[in-house]
Amino acid sequence: MGYTAETEHDLHYMGENRKHEPLRHHSEKLALTLGLMRLPSNASIRIIKNLRICGDCHSFMKIASSCTGKEIIVRDTNMFHHFKNGCCSCREFW
Repeated sequence: MGYTAETEHDLHYMGENRKHEPLRHHSEKLALTLGLMRLPSNASIRIIKNLRICGDCHSFMKIASSCTGKEIIVRDTNMFHHFKNGCCSCREFW
């Protein structure tokens, strides 16, 4: 679907070859994976964070909502993000 990790959002420096590695372990990506495995196929996935969602995870959630056909709702410190069919309710104003 054209996803590439946005490494400029990562604060951990691990060298140029491994820059994308810490982005795999962001909590919202892990929560999405768990929701896809455990929730019924007709249920939306709701994720609550106590930090702001990073740009890489925001892009990832848009693509994931498009691929899976599920509504993904992420609440961060600033707002609710409703991802559906590859679009976010914040209209890229996050």
